[in-house]
Amino acid sequence: MKYFAVVGMLMLALTGFAQEETGFIELKNEGNEALRNNDFAGALSKYEAAIAVWPEEEAMDEAMVFNMATSARRSKNYEKALKYYKQSADLGYRADFSTYYVASSLNSLGRESEMEEVLVSALETYKSSSVLGHMKKMLVTYYLKQGAEPFNRAAQILASAANADPSQYDDITERANAAFAESKPWFEKVIAIDPANQNAQASLREVDSRLSAN
Repeated sequence: MKYFAVVGMLMLALTGFAQEETGFIELKNEGNEALRNNDFAGALSKYEAAIAVWPEEEAMDEAMVFNMATSARRSKNYEKALKYYKQSADLGYRADFSTYYVASSLNSLGRESEMEEVLVSALETYKSSSVLGHMKKMLVTYYLKQGAEPFNRAAQILASAANADPSQYDDITERANAAFAESKPWFEKVIAIDPANQNAQASLREVDSRLSAN
């Protein structure tokens, strides 16, 4: 009787072990199904549940981590998207795309200086990547935005001269030129990445014209 009790307990333990072993796979598959159905929040939940019970001795499913990051991004959970795309990049799974989406997540979170750092490095690392153009576009957009702020401020300062006393002209010009000079490095960064960018070219011509005239 005692023997059967021991055997019964052993079988119960093995059954529980087997369920634990297959549970993470089932959860991953449920996540895949949710992702196929565009249920991004549901997919993220299933993938995270799979991660929570993933056996230590089992190699992590790299594609699942990427899919989990994508589910987070598509459900606009950019903090988790950032976390999981970083993991995907660290695992080496579609590292160029993972890195691009790390930058995209940082951009969505308003962490633009970190985004710039990631992208500048990525342009050197993934020179032959099919996503290189998207990386450059994101970086150029950021640089144009940064350059436009002091450039537009300079234009506003100059416009104020219309209602100013002539004695204020020198001060107005000096302040405008300082703002133009502040914008110049940003437009030069654009040209370094995209030499044919017409917005940056035109802005630089205007900046150089203003600065050389004084």
